[in-house]
Formats: sequence, structure tokens, C-alpha cells
Amino acid sequence: MMKKLIIIFAIVMGLVVSDDQIYANQTNIIPSIDQTDVVYVSDSVMALVDHINNKVDLVDLITNRVTNISNDTNTILDVSIMKSPQKIILLKKVTEQKISKTVLAYNGNPISKTEIALQNTGGKIKWVAPTGKVNERIMVQSNNSFKLYQYPWIKPSVSYNAKIVDKGYESISVMDWAFEGYPNLAIKYQAQGIMSDDFFVKTVNLYTKNETLFKDFNTDLKLKYTGNNLAIFTSYTYQAVPGNAVRPLTNDSQKIFRLIDNSTGKETFSIKDVFKEEGDLSGWRTELINGQLFVGNLLEHTWSLFSQNGNKILINQDWPENGSTKFLFYNLKTQTAYFLGYSSGEISIITSATK
Repeated sequence: MMKKLIIIFAIVMGLVVSDDQIYANQTNIIPSIDQTDVVYVSDSVMALVDHINNKVDLVDLITNRVTNISNDTNTILDVSIMKSPQKIILLKKVTEQKISKTVLAYNGNPISKTEIALQNTGGKIKWVAPTGKVNERIMVQSNNSFKLYQYPWIKPSVSYNAKIVDKGYESISVMDWAFEGYPNLAIKYQAQGIMSDDFFVKTVNLYTKNETLFKDFNTDLKLKYTGNNLAIFTSYTYQAVPGNAVRPLTNDSQKIFRLIDNSTGKETFSIKDVFKEEGDLSGWRTELINGQLFVGNLLEHTWSLFSQNGNKILINQDWPENGSTKFLFYNLKTQTAYFLGYSSGEISIITSATK
């Protein structure tokens, strides 16, 4: 009997070790800057959301200290920053009907952790900070359905069907969205046709139900609310595409950034530039972090920086490691730019003095 117990114990331990080894292998995958989101915390601290390894790290740009704040395998849903009081909010998926909310200080020390039951955790979730007499809220998106919840989280206070019907395409799907607070919602769509796909953006006022559809995009894009505006910015690497696909032409001026006024739904400002198509890698990459618009030229390995209102801050700076790094922040006082690199498979903060 004892021999049987020992054998069973050995088998169980073997299974446990195997699972740990599998998880270890998963967490050792080399990260990608294209699969890492940067969340501004302060002028010296950034949160890096590594979607390949499903983890969040706080990085101190001055000391290079890295602090992991996601210590389990539950899927990361959202990372939000509160300014007053200074808190980091981390949402993770526990089950199909439950999420966890961890509140941390800016240094990564945990303050509290709670679990929230929802009807469905959906495909993407966004936490919204309380304002005035309005409690915290959570927006849940599942396919074309958007539902806004608040405590006690039993039923949505606002629902929206984002479906778009256009017979000119085989399918139109919600690909991404931005939501910083009621009532403004921005949605990115991918419309797929025969050997082609297009991108749309729709802005919605969930209170008035006013909608505006923007269809003049020739490449993929990102959305981010900034104050009373929605920022839309694009990145593109020149490549061979089907003849009927609408894509950037090298001699054309490309609209790489635009601002949409939340109250009117109209474009108020844009930035355009021309990028040559040449060699093995050319095109552009943009990032918008804390009001700083980074524009990188993949061919020239240079970058420029603008304010979100279009004011030039820096022009044609050398891009560290020939453009293989990701912009994090530019400190105006010290005239130092910070970039993220993964050349060694680990987080590397690269500083660059500007000229």
C-alpha cells in the first residue's frame, strides 16, 4: 500500500513540475515592442504591458528598476492610472463571469484587491475612475455589444450595439476602442472584402446617441482620448499588397495624426508627412504618450516629437538601435529621451541625449 502511495505521489509531483515548466517556458518568450503597450504613470515611471507574456512591469526611468505587478497567469484586461489620489488600477480576468481589481501605489506596492462578478467578462474591458458623485464604472465589450456597469455590477446602466452593415464588405468587426468616461466612446472597425481590408472609426455620444463615422484611412490606426479630444494616429510599414487594397503611396503626404473634438465629432487638427519607400524596411511609427506625439521614420532611423496640438518639440533625432526600440518619454528639463529595448530578451531602458 505504501509503495502504491509513493508511486501516485511521484506521478502527481511529475504533473505539477510539468505544469510549472510549461508556465516557465511561456513566461520566457522574448517580448516584442509591437506587442507592448506603454502606460504613463509619471515623468519617471512607466507601466509596460507585455501582451506576449501577459505581465505588467513598472519601470523607473531614472534608476532602471523594474517591478512586476502581475504575479499570476490570469489574463490582463486593463491598466489605468489615477492622478488624485495617485493609484494604479489593474484588472484581470478570473473566470468568464468574474474579474479581479488590484489597486497599487505608484511604486507598485499593493493597496487592495477585490473580485467583481459580471454577467460576462467579454472580449475587452476598461475601468473608468469615479468623478464627482459618479462611482467607478466598467465598460465591457463583447463583439458588437458594449455595456457600462457600476456598483453593484448586476446589470448595465448603459448599452450600445456597435454593429455596422455595409454590403460592400464581407464582414465588419470591432477591432479596438477607447473609453475614458461617459458619454464618449470611440470604436475602430476592420472591414474585410475580397483580398482587401479597410479601417473605420466611429465616435459615439452614449447620452445623445450622436454618431460620426470616419472612413478616410489607408492603414491601421490607434485611438486615445486626450482631454476633450480623440486622438487618432497611424503607423505603417511599406509592403506588397493586392491591387485593390487601399494603402499609402510613397509620394503622397500621409495624415499620421488627427484630433477629433468630442463635442462636435469633427476633425480640428491633423499632422501630415511624406515617407519614402526604399530598401528592406521603410514607413513610419507613431506613439502618443502623455501628450507627446512621437513620429519615427523607419527608413532614416530618425524621430521627431510634437505636442498633441502640433507644436514641434524635436526634429530628426537619431533613433536608438536603428529604430528597433520603442519610445517611452521625453524629459523637457533634462533634454533626455527614453526608449524601451528587448535586445537581450529583458527590459532595457535606453537613454538618448537630444541635439
